[in-house]
Amino acid sequence: MHSKWQRHLPSPEATYFDKITAPYLGRITVHAAQLVDLASILAFHGPALLFRRELVSEEAMQSFWISSRARFDEWHRRLGNYKHLEETHSQSGMEQWWQANEPLMDEILLSEPLTRIYAAIGAELDNNRETNEISPITQSVYLTHTEARNRVLQIILTSRVIPLQSAVRINSLRTITERWCDALLGHLRTETSSQVETYGYDGARIRAFAEDASQIPRGTARATAGWLLSAAMRDSLLRRSEARSACPLENRAVGDAVLVCLRPDLFDSVGLLKSLWLHRLERGSEQTDRVLDQLACNDLSSGDILGGYEAIRDTSFGRW
Repeated sequence: MHSKWQRHLPSPEATYFDKITAPYLGRITVHAAQLVDLASILAFHGPALLFRRELVSEEAMQSFWISSRARFDEWHRRLGNYKHLEETHSQSGMEQWWQANEPLMDEILLSEPLTRIYAAIGAELDNNRETNEISPITQSVYLTHTEARNRVLQIILTSRVIPLQSAVRINSLRTITERWCDALLGHLRTETSSQVETYGYDGARIRAFAEDASQIPRGTARATAGWLLSAAMRDSLLRRSEARSACPLENRAVGDAVLVCLRPDLFDSVGLLKSLWLHRLERGSEQTDRVLDQLACNDLSSGDILGGYEAIRDTSFGRW
């Protein structure tokens, strides 16, 4: 890890939940690059979250909305200051603004993968349940973030106070962030519908990543590939981004709000995130136990599975 990004790492004995929350819960501030790590966690474990969709609480979405709006307000306040300086032709003011807010450009670009992946998961959650409860929030955050990104790109293209070296660095950060975001969406695409492609930058690239990911055997091989991808992504982004953080407190609040959706039910007894296969196995056993309990009741009509029982009685039970 780059020296300027050295931080305390959890011990090998720490649970998986401890490891993924260590950059957040033990810190007062959070750099936007750490939110990309959180985006990779959502991408790799999004299918399990979609399968246990009832675990995403209203409180979690409310917290995500409030924290995101607070960060957007701070972003737009600073971007608005630049627009005012530009309109008044304050050359020295724009130069001072850039020196103080260059990390803001990085932050808006770096935090976009988390926004896009969470929006894709929110759309899938509502689509699977045929409701409209989560996606309006995640979609609104996504659109507002896109607006902020467009303002950043406009500044980079039109400003005459930005050093050429900084403009090249930020553009490189933009392109590599877009590619990694599509890679994460590609992994999410292997277990979801094509709807997630709308939240990426290049649909063909997302499909290519999804095809590559689907060819990796499930289990340890796919988990290892995910960790390697996350490590490569982290290294490439850290080498291209500023060490300073523009809105560290706001980033911490957004990270905490997203972590709330990772409820304890998603983890096993040793602190590891359960695989999608294990969630399906548990859900199947729960449903089997409930069916057997209700079939053993004296009054079958008192249970909530009567419709399903009537549907299969003549075909399946008739063969017995």
